[in-house]
Amino acid sequence: MHVNNREFLDASRHWLELFDKRMSYDNVPIHERPLKSAMWFVRDAIADVNTGSKENYLDEEWFCVIVNVIKEWYADRYGSTSCHASRDKLSGIVMLHLTPTIISIPVTTSRVEVEGETAWLTFPDKLQDDEDILELFQSKPNLNYLEPDERKLLLDSIKDVVHWSRSIQLNLHSASGLCEEATAMATSVWMHFEKAISDILTLQQASVAVGCWELHLCIEKAFKVFIYQNNTKKHGHCLDDLYEEAKKFGLVLRPSLLPLLPHWKTAIQYRYGEKYVSIDEAIEIYRVALQVVFEITQGLKKELSVNNASILLKKPRWVGNKAGEARLQPP
Repeated sequence: MHVNNREFLDASRHWLELFDKRMSYDNVPIHERPLKSAMWFVRDAIADVNTGSKENYLDEEWFCVIVNVIKEWYADRYGSTSCHASRDKLSGIVMLHLTPTIISIPVTTSRVEVEGETAWLTFPDKLQDDEDILELFQSKPNLNYLEPDERKLLLDSIKDVVHWSRSIQLNLHSASGLCEEATAMATSVWMHFEKAISDILTLQQASVAVGCWELHLCIEKAFKVFIYQNNTKKHGHCLDDLYEEAKKFGLVLRPSLLPLLPHWKTAIQYRYGEKYVSIDEAIEIYRVALQVVFEITQGLKKELSVNNASILLKKPRWVGNKAGEARLQPP
C-alpha cells in the first residue's frame, strides 16, 4: 500500500513551517532550502526507519522521496521556479561595434563523465578551449559582421576579461588568514565590480561616473585585503599610498598601471557626479581596474589554490526526480 504524498505533507507541515522560518531568518536562498529541510526533517522528526538506515540516509530511496516531496511543498509555497538554482556568473564588459556590451562568465564549467551519473566540475581561471564565446552573450550576436581584425580584437578582449575576472574571484576565495574585517572586504570587491558594470552599461553620464567610483573602491579594498592579511592596517582612498604600504610586504605591480587611473580626488568627484567621464574613458578605467585587482589578488597568501582544479561529482539520487515518481511505503 502506498502513502499519498499529500498525506505526508500534511503530517510534516508543522516541521516544514518551522524549518522555513529559521532559514528565512538566516537568509538561506530558497533553492537551497528543500534539501536542508529534508536533512533537518530526518534529524529532528524521524525517530527510526524500518528500511535502510537513518545514519547513512543520503543514498536511501526513502530520503530521495522526502526531498522531492518537500521540493513540491516549496514550489507550491514560493512558486514553481523558486527551487531552480541560478548558475553563479560574473559580469564583464567588452566592446562590440564600439558599444559596451555585457558578457556573463560562468564561475565553473562542467563536463559529463557518465551520462546521468557523474560529471567533472572545473574552477577555471581563463577561457576554456571548449567554451563557446557566443554563450557568454545574453543575446548571441552575429560575429560575421566583424572584419577579421575586429573579430580577433573582440576575442582577445573576451579572453582578457574572462581571465582577470575568474582569477580575481578564485584568488579572493582562496585567501587564507583573513580577519573578519578583511573577509568582509574581500567578499565585497566583486560586488563593486558588478555595480560598476551595471552603472557603465546604462550609458547615462551620472551613472557612468558613479561606476568609475565603484571601480576605485574595487582597487582600494583589494589593496586593503592584502595589507590586512599582513597584520597591519592602512586607511584612506589614495591608491598610491596604499600601494606604498603593500610594497612593504612584497607586492609588486606593473609600474604602468596605477598612473592610468584617476586620482582619488577625481574618483570622489565621480562619486558625486561633479566630473564628466566619457564612455571610452570608463571602459579603459574598467580594464585597468581589473588588471590591478588581478595583480593584487595574485599576491595574496593562499593555503590551497583551486585554480583549474576539477572534481568528479556523483549525481544525487534525488536530482531530476519528481515527487510523483516515487511513494513512501508504510511497514
